[in-house]
Formats: sequence, C-alpha cells, structure tokens
Amino acid sequence: MLSRSIRPRAAALLLTSALLAAPGFAQAPAPSKGPFASAGTLPGVRLLTFQANLGPATSVVPPTSDFRTFLTLRDGRIVILDRYYNALPQPFLDLRGQINLKDEGGLLSMAFHPRYSENGFFFVFYTNLAGDSVVARYKVSATDPDRADPASARTLLTVSQPFASHNGGQVLFGPDGYLYTAFGDGGLAFDPNCAAQKPTNRLGKMLRIDVDQNVSTPPYYGIPASNPFRGPGAPLDEIWASGLRNPFRFSFDRETGDLWIGDVGQNHREEVDFQPAASRGGENYGWKLMEGSLCSTSDACPVATPVCGSTVYTAPALEYDHDPLCAVTGGLVYRGRRLPQLRGAYIFGDFCTGTIWAALPEGTGFKVYTLADRAPQLTAFGQDGGGEIYLTTLTGRLYTPVSGLVGAPVDTVGLYDPSASLFQLKTANTEAAPVRSVRFGPRRSTWVPLAGDWNGDGKSTPGFWDAATSTFRFKNSLQEGAADITLRVNAPSANVRPVAGDWNGDGKDTVGLFDATTGIFHFKNTLSGPGFDSTFAFPLEGPNRIAVAGDWEGDGTDFPALYDPATSRFLVLIANSGGSAGLIPVSVLLGSPGRNALPVVGDWDADGADGLGIYDPGSAVFRLKNSPLFGPDTDFLFRFGPRKNALKPIAGSW
Repeated sequence: MLSRSIRPRAAALLLTSALLAAPGFAQAPAPSKGPFASAGTLPGVRLLTFQANLGPATSVVPPTSDFRTFLTLRDGRIVILDRYYNALPQPFLDLRGQINLKDEGGLLSMAFHPRYSENGFFFVFYTNLAGDSVVARYKVSATDPDRADPASARTLLTVSQPFASHNGGQVLFGPDGYLYTAFGDGGLAFDPNCAAQKPTNRLGKMLRIDVDQNVSTPPYYGIPASNPFRGPGAPLDEIWASGLRNPFRFSFDRETGDLWIGDVGQNHREEVDFQPAASRGGENYGWKLMEGSLCSTSDACPVATPVCGSTVYTAPALEYDHDPLCAVTGGLVYRGRRLPQLRGAYIFGDFCTGTIWAALPEGTGFKVYTLADRAPQLTAFGQDGGGEIYLTTLTGRLYTPVSGLVGAPVDTVGLYDPSASLFQLKTANTEAAPVRSVRFGPRRSTWVPLAGDWNGDGKSTPGFWDAATSTFRFKNSLQEGAADITLRVNAPSANVRPVAGDWNGDGKDTVGLFDATTGIFHFKNTLSGPGFDSTFAFPLEGPNRIAVAGDWEGDGTDFPALYDPATSRFLVLIANSGGSAGLIPVSVLLGSPGRNALPVVGDWDADGADGLGIYDPGSAVFRLKNSPLFGPDTDFLFRFGPRKNALKPIAGSW
C-alpha cells in the first residue's frame, strides 16, 4: 500500500528482464569445468520468515489442497502447521524414542505416497538407535487426519552406517511414481571403504524402489522393471545411480522430470549433479575417484574402478569451492508464479553460510546469481502445489522467497487530530523519532483521514473522505493549504467506508469505498470521474468492520482487507499458491481483543510488502507487524501522541 517510488514487482522485472529463465534444458547441461562465479545479487527477491521457533527442521512438505504444512524435526517429530502456519499442539508422528542424534543422525525427511488420500501411506528416513539409516512406511490414523498410527510402521530398508556421518537422508517420489532414496558413503573422510564405487553396497548410491509391490509382505517393496541393474548378480537391483558422497538433498523438476542432486563434497568442491528425465539410470557420479571435476583418490576401490576423468563418470552440472562455504544443500527448480524472474532457475544453497543461489539456464550452461538474504544452517527446500519455494534450517526457521527490494521505502505512522485539523507524521517507527506537523482540512470535522501517493512521486500525502458530500480531497505535498485534488463519487450506499491503494500496479494510489451492507468493495483506478472501475465481493463476517488495503505479497498491487476493532482481528485474502483456485482467507490477531484499537497498514521493514498495525488510543501505543501472515505478533511497539480517543492513525512514506 501507499507510496513506493519504485513498485517492487515492476522494479524486479525491469532489473531482471535479461534474467528471465528458459523452461529448462532440452538436453543435459554441459559438464562443469570448475567453480561457478556469481553474476551478482539477484534484485527483487527477499526471504520472508514464516516461523522462527520451530526446532531443528530437517525437511518441509509444503501445503497443497488442505493448506497443512508438514515439517520433520531432527529429534524425531513430524509437526503440522495449520493454514496460518501455527504448529498444532500434538505431533503428527513422534519417533523420539528410536532416533539417534549423534553427528548427522536424526529424522531427516518424509514423503507422502502419490495416492495418500486413498491409502494413507507416508515414508520417513531416519537414523535408528544403532546408528543405521532406515527407510520406513507409516499410515495415517483411521480416525484423525492430524495423527499418524505409530503401530503401522513397516521397515523397508535398513542400511548399516560404518560411521556416524554421510547418511544421505532424502525420500522422494519421482514423476514415475517410484520412491527414490539416497544414502551417503557411510562417513569418515575420503570414503575409506570406497563404498560409493562398490556395486554390492547401498552406500554412496541412489536407490529406486516400487512401494506398490509387496505392500503387505516384507520387504514391503519391489524392484521396478526398468531399473538399470535389475537381474542376477551385481550391481544391486535397487541401485539407480552411484558414485555419490553425501546426496543429502535431491529433487525432480515438476515440469520436465529432470533430477537434480546436491552432493556434499570433501575438502575442495561441492557439486550439483543433473540427470535428464529421459535417463534410464545407471549414472556414476565419480566419488571417490572424483570430487566435482577434481581428481581425488582410488584407495580401497575395486580393481575395475575407472580412473579419474573417465568418460564413465557423469560430470557435475555445477560446483563451487570451500572456505567459508562448506556443504551444498540441494534445491529445486522454481516453477511458481510469484517470482517470474526465477522461473526455470535451479535454487540451491550452502549449509554453513546460508548463501542461496539461483542458477538460470543460459545456453548449455548457467548464469548464477546470489540472493541478497541468507538462511544459515539451511537443511532443505520444499515446493507447494503452486510451485512456490519453502526453506528450512536447523535454527528452526521456515522461509519463503518473495518479491521485495532491499532498501525499498519504509512506511512510518502518523496521527490525525480532527479537533485541530492536524496531521503529525513520524520520521521513524520509534518513540523518540521526530514528528512533522501538517495542517489540512477544517477543524472539528467528521472527515475520515487517508494517506497515499496520489501523483506517483514516491511520497505519501494526506487525504480525506467527506461522507456528507460523497467527496474525496487530496494533498500532493506536505504544505499547508487547500486540497490539490477534489473528487466527487457516486457512493453505492450511505453505509460506506473509504480505503486507499494502488489497485492496478501503476505506482499511483487511488481510492475505493467499502459498502458495509453488501460486503462489496468499489475501486477507482484514477482520481477523476464519479464512477468506479471494478468491484470485489469480500467475505463479510459481521458489521462494524473497518476497510484497509495493502500489498500483502509484494507484487506491486494492493488488495483490500477488513479489521474488526472488537476482536482486534484482520481478515486478509492472499493468492492461493497451493493448487486450488481463488483466494485464501487469513485471520490475524494483533494486540488484545476488546480494546477497540484502530488499524494501520504499511511497509515497516522495507521488503516491498505491507504489514499490519494497530493503534490503541487509550494507551497511545502502536503495534506493528512486518508480515500480515507470518512471524511474531509484534515487530515494533512504541508510544506516540497523547491518550486521546479522537486521534486517528495513518501511515505512509513521508
């Protein structure tokens, strides 16, 4: 909402028009010839924090049709976040009594069966008390969709770990419906047993199994007919690919079916491996003979193992050096709509530093950009039904990338005193910040104050709604005097409330009227003419609602919301990226119910997206929240002005 000298979406598209990604590669990208160099910071993309105190998260299964988000925590719990991203009090599954947390152990991932709605099956990857890696199947409770049945456990794979590291950790269904899982080389430096190159060892391998075979009898899976090594003798039937050191995270491109593997390196190189959707499997990615494109060692390897540089090995698609970087966290190809400049880019990161990169296809290679924000101890990426990305960390944070410019204008609050016709505008959202005073309008009027960027100059200025004459009046500066613009409109009824916002993303704020009787918003795209350009029927939840508007998702356009002063709740509608049509209603409580505080909306943290706020005239306290959807209840709390019930809050970039 309100003023932005450069609208975030328009700016992002302008700055990244040369970066727009192709859908993907027609064939495998060219082999890496060494560490990539960052092409710079990708503009227009920020990380929004959903939650910050979730515990050590190791994987995320984002919301789909029912809006629940599932997180695996390292200690053995699977927790559910509801549609408002609040954790349910009971875990979906609790394996804490059977999890080994030594070194890299723990509950590392989960995956729902493609027909989960029919059979209730899901799969987990964890380290058991003996230190072995386990892939097991569970089933949801027959009576409670938010609880799994612990007694339904069936163990599919148990792989002995000679050392307490390099477990791998991913379970994931491919587009072919088969379950893929990956194991590290078993740990310790330089794979002392050369497990990754031994065809009778599951360590250092990616496996592909059919969990729809032998559903009721051990081993509770079968071998797909198209597996590359199915048949008598070595390699093992389950093996899909080999030569991996610690393929902690991998993913499939949801549009092309291509497989991307983040393989953690030893001392010198981190690598990302690529397998095209047309592959029949059997790739050997070279460890321990090769670390990225470098030669390593062949100690303890079978005599027949190909030498370093052999064409038998599939070279990485991307690689980078250590120090201070240390361990790649494999990501996924972005297929969402929120960030068009990332479409088709492979998004991945580094565990130690939290650096996140976007590798955009360019010819047969990549142009790699760095995101401005970091996510230290980055453990996993997830993708919802609409293709939007989620990130988790061992620090207990859950993020999503959104549009936003670093250093976008900050909105600050103000107060309007009708008895003196005086606007008092804060220069910062702190109690001690200076205040600028502006007189505008008649004293002791019943006009409703507004603020907006009426002329597109990047600055907010005051305005009014005069219900008695159905007239808006606006200033284009903070100079005292008469209105610069007067706009008379045909109000849809006598029971209307004014709202200001940029409804079409052109960088200029205009106005609207909310008809509290019908629940319909009426919007104007210009500040001329008596009619309205569009309408929107808002899901009304009772009378006495106050109309507000904001750019909730940082896309450059504002959308209305309603506030109930009796309950201190906002009802915000956000675009549904979870695969279903329409908008998601989000109810946000801010402050204490029953105090009859008044709402205010603005971009408090300069991320390009608006947050919520309330002003309690009785205590003269502002509470501001950076995100309408996620994060703490209050990010800023400060006193401003006298305790005077007649004062009205506004916000803008003055």
